[in-house]
Amino acid sequence: MRSLRRITVALLIIALAGCGWHLRGSAPGAASLDGVTVVVDSRVGQGGLAREVRRAVSAAGADVRESGDGPRLILESERRDRQQLSVAADGGIEEFELRYRVGWSIESADGETLAGPDTFEQVRAFRYDRGQVLGSEEREEGLVEELRRDIAFLLAERVQATVGE
Repeated sequence: MRSLRRITVALLIIALAGCGWHLRGSAPGAASLDGVTVVVDSRVGQGGLAREVRRAVSAAGADVRESGDGPRLILESERRDRQQLSVAADGGIEEFELRYRVGWSIESADGETLAGPDTFEQVRAFRYDRGQVLGSEEREEGLVEELRRDIAFLLAERVQATVGE
């Protein structure tokens, strides 16, 4: 019985390795940012978006700075919208759609545009519980953080593809 489990586990590992599945950011052959200095220029402030993007680009191997020489990832705009999706029988709002957009561009150290300007957008729906307003607001803030992480990851991938070695 024990050897059957080992064989099953080994087959699953081989199947996963052969199917092309990999962890985020670990794609074979992906451009590396090791040793590359990337300036993250945030024109939307130094809040959550700038912190998350710096973290994601740093995790990709870059030496992240707020100023200096090197390619620049410019965070041009950040916008969050909430739109009603569904209404309950009594007329109260039941579900919202949350949209999070970030405008960005990438420039060389010389100021030449390498990518963009462009916009990344992420969308999520969430239920609004009128009986637990504070819980619903916390859920919305949690979703914004999730959307922000997703966009930061996309930006790090774009920087890798544009200036990576």
